[in-house]
Amino acid sequence: MKKIASLLLLLLTVALLPSCEEDIEKRQVIFTATMPSDDLSSSRPGCIINGVPAADAFNLSDQWKTGDKIQIFVRQDGKVYQAESLSVVSDISSDGKTCSFEFVLPKSVKPESDYEIIGVTGVEAQIDGSNVVALCNLKRESFDSGKSVVLPMWFTAKKGSSKANFRHLCAYEILYVSNVSDASITFKHSGFQTQTPWYRYSASILLPDGKYGGKEVQGDAESNESTIPSGGTGTIVSWYIPNVTVDGVTINNVRLKAVVNGNAVTTTDALKSYKTFTYGSAYYMQVTWDGSTLYFSNEFCPDSNHPHIIDLGLPSGTKWACCNIGANVPLENGNYYAWGETTPKPSYTKSGYKWYIGGDDHNISKYCSMSSYGTVDNRTELEPEDDAAYVNWGPEWRMPSGHQFRELLDNTTSHWTNINGTEGYIFKSNTNNRAVFFPAAGWPSGNGGYGGEESGGNYWSRIMFNDEPQNYAVILGFRNSSMGSLTLAYYSRHHGSSVRAVYVGQE
Repeated sequence: MKKIASLLLLLLTVALLPSCEEDIEKRQVIFTATMPSDDLSSSRPGCIINGVPAADAFNLSDQWKTGDKIQIFVRQDGKVYQAESLSVVSDISSDGKTCSFEFVLPKSVKPESDYEIIGVTGVEAQIDGSNVVALCNLKRESFDSGKSVVLPMWFTAKKGSSKANFRHLCAYEILYVSNVSDASITFKHSGFQTQTPWYRYSASILLPDGKYGGKEVQGDAESNESTIPSGGTGTIVSWYIPNVTVDGVTINNVRLKAVVNGNAVTTTDALKSYKTFTYGSAYYMQVTWDGSTLYFSNEFCPDSNHPHIIDLGLPSGTKWACCNIGANVPLENGNYYAWGETTPKPSYTKSGYKWYIGGDDHNISKYCSMSSYGTVDNRTELEPEDDAAYVNWGPEWRMPSGHQFRELLDNTTSHWTNINGTEGYIFKSNTNNRAVFFPAAGWPSGNGGYGGEESGGNYWSRIMFNDEPQNYAVILGFRNSSMGSLTLAYYSRHHGSSVRAVYVGQE
């Protein structure tokens, strides 16, 4: 009897096999999937907040990789059903921008009726009533804990469609980290401090209409760690769920939070972007670590083609050079000049000074307004032919005036620092996050030696000290932090000092 029953069951199973295969085939759906069409290396959509490198820009459009998985949900008659298994991509194109995947409609779905397909990749999703909820946990991991290169994305399609056009789920922050310290660092990005919360993390996104909901948590974003060598750069990509409960939320007045070598740090100046964070967009930011301080910057220069014109957003519109006259990069000292001379020389003495007759600093042949000091011509500002910036770099550049130095001091945040082994003062704009660095180049001594290197610097203005003593000119002088000196002063004209130019355009 048992043998007969087993035989009947086997015959029944064999008889049903064609209908099962026919049912699976009837429920099988095949898609061609495409990455979001936002190749940031070419068209650069999104927002550049404080500058990005001209080359090697991060490309938010990722590529499909072997093993990438997609969760599939089907909504029909107000109910949502989940496919029994994850869809694994196949037939990946040579550029990685398209692929194929397939799945079988859940058994509860009526294939002959209308339905909507929802696909999620890069983050895990689940059913919540009549909605699909993507749990945006900010981890670049696939659901089986294997590494995934796909950013959180989703698509929706109607019955009969064969194309899955994916869209990004979150707002993406591409952070370029420049390490200008003298040691390698481990850097973790931990989000932002802001007076008005503008993002959520570890929250949920309701699909497919892009509205947010589910569990809501406010706080730090989960960090990505990068090891950055001395003088090197790193790119860290984070994604956020913008707070859409408030229209027009921007990220003004924020500080970047990070962990450098295990120690929590924040930027010392506020980032004012006036940009609204929205999901699906990319935002570029730069931050620099100088060994002690973290700050938003453009690493002084956008590329290696010096000198650059640095716009610090000063009230007068004055723009500064990125490096000293005679220097090849911002960290080099450059040349030294006596005031009113345009070529460097081995030593700087009264006897060798161009405008002292017979080495007498009370017998001045040019730039004098008191007869007790020489021939009066009432010139108090260097003429172009005596301006080291004009002569060496051309008519678009001049040595700064005393007012321009004062404006620099009044509209930047400055501090003594060591950048990649070079001591000096950094001046960071209070308005646009740009910065200039003045190395502590010291000053030549009369006998051909040097003094003050790595402990201070003197930078000439083009303005004579129009009082007694007439043999002096205005400088910006500074000493290291232990001395706490950064001031406008005056200095004997025949001494050698550094020159930092300002951009004037074609005069």
